[in-house]
Amino acid sequence: MNEASPGAGGRTELFQVDLRGVVEILSQHLYSSPRVFLRELLQNARDAVVARGAADAPGLIQVSVEDGAIVVADNGIGLDAGEMRALLATIGASSKRADLERAQQDFLGRFGIGLLSCFLIGDAVEVISRSAKTDHAPTVRWVGSSDGTYEITEAPEALREPGSRIIVRPRPEERAWATPRRLVRVAREFARYLDTPVDVVDAAGVPVRVSTATAPQDLDAETRARLCVETFGFDPLTTVRIDVPLLGVRGVAFVTPEETASARRGGDVVHARGMLVADDNTQLAPDWAYFARLIVDAGTLPLTASRESLQDTKLVREAAAAVGEQIQRHVEELARSHPDTFRRFVEAHAVGLRAMAFTDPTMFAFMYDHLRFGTSRGERTLRQLVAGTDTEPPARVLHPVLFAPQFRALAPLARHHDLVLIDACHVHEPQLLAALGQSDVDVSVRHLDLEAFVEDAAPAADPVLVASIERLVASALPGHRAQVVDLGVESVAALELAADDAWHPDSAASSGWGSVLGGIAARWEPAGPRLVLNVASPAVRALGGALPDDVAGHAVRALSVLGRLHTGQTLSDDDHLLLGDSLSTLITAATSTDVAGGRP
Repeated sequence: MNEASPGAGGRTELFQVDLRGVVEILSQHLYSSPRVFLRELLQNARDAVVARGAADAPGLIQVSVEDGAIVVADNGIGLDAGEMRALLATIGASSKRADLERAQQDFLGRFGIGLLSCFLIGDAVEVISRSAKTDHAPTVRWVGSSDGTYEITEAPEALREPGSRIIVRPRPEERAWATPRRLVRVAREFARYLDTPVDVVDAAGVPVRVSTATAPQDLDAETRARLCVETFGFDPLTTVRIDVPLLGVRGVAFVTPEETASARRGGDVVHARGMLVADDNTQLAPDWAYFARLIVDAGTLPLTASRESLQDTKLVREAAAAVGEQIQRHVEELARSHPDTFRRFVEAHAVGLRAMAFTDPTMFAFMYDHLRFGTSRGERTLRQLVAGTDTEPPARVLHPVLFAPQFRALAPLARHHDLVLIDACHVHEPQLLAALGQSDVDVSVRHLDLEAFVEDAAPAADPVLVASIERLVASALPGHRAQVVDLGVESVAALELAADDAWHPDSAASSGWGSVLGGIAARWEPAGPRLVLNVASPAVRALGGALPDDVAGHAVRALSVLGRLHTGQTLSDDDHLLLGDSLSTLITAATSTDVAGGRP
């Protein structure tokens, strides 16, 4: 360790830094790839150009390969020997030195750590610089080595104008970085939207401009769409301009037109003042906006030490919330002004939107206002059901139906009885409707009680038909009880209701009073399933005709299976066999009748 002045309690000493160890830490734990060396050099060059701010010397950064070395040159403010000692040889030294405070908010990098990144690919870094702060300033040369030493000398050849040249000679195993084609690609990724011109000299010696591209939010719609395809691989359904002025956050959100594999956000492309931060960042939009991918500039939001992510601060979270609000407003505007596009959006993301609504209050409100559910009134949003429309009264009770065939069968019956059913057979809908019932919205969500249909039904008008049907049920389905009513619609032929806990008299033993006390235990039976048959259905009325006993029995059994389907029961293997046998018998009987009647 290096000694310093002794203090009253002993000697005060300085830490000795092993530069090779620091570089190893940078490569393994701070930076994601050695390629960041180019970003750091571009950032420092851009800061130098901003610091100079000379109207008579428009800023320019040039990257080239010279004799196998990578050279990054700029015509910025430059450095003198004292600044080299203070900035280049001090780890973490900031480019925001006191005499440059006027441009502090525009700077991107830190000279010390930035220059250390060059040691990821090389063992020495050379800086040749001429300061713009004084006329005729000398050109000085700084050479730093990975062993922790450096030297400053007068450059053997003076620069013709102020600025700097940083030279990095890659180690043999890193020589692939010193190829013009690779430098063009990497520099364009990093500096595409940088406000300072950056040229990379290609293999033919021609400068290729890789920066100053038009920001995404300033492109026309067609060009933005091409950018989305190029960056994310999909043609956007719609785009959202992002602008949070107080934080300088600006960009575009692209909405994917197809359902994603999961309701998790894909990564966004984030820049900071035009320099790439990351292409897989998820910090600048809320999780519920999983259907959107962003290309956005983070403005003044703070970056981590690696400058490959944003710090997890309150400002960053506020920015994400503001971005979410803008995405939500855009989607809601689609619902009002571009209903076809909004319909495509909802169809593509129905499952994900419902999943997010179950856990996110913002999306729950969006779901309530905009997502359409299948109901006995037709396709409706929950708001339309609860608030009513110009032609429909508000619904105070909603009945979720979890079985799609049951919903389709019972919807006409529900309309007739002024009940509101919701097709809740899709994933997440039962939980969403349960949450709706527990919210402060003026509506109840209740299990559908099929007894309500039966209790409100009109009695069958033909007693002879009723008696005939009851006899057929007693014969074909021992243990079942028949109830014949008029449900008012033809589409529901039967409902099979489960057994209850009540006791009912055996119909054959309850016609007289003889031996009442002695035989009562044998003459009363627990109630079996109740087959409710609807005389408004042509199939049920046909039971009153002159049918052969076997045909009538099979017809009744087929109706009982249909009744179980209508009440949402799961059919057993025996039910499927019974239904098949009944249909076979009925078809055979119909065919025999046609042949007997002379019809082919």
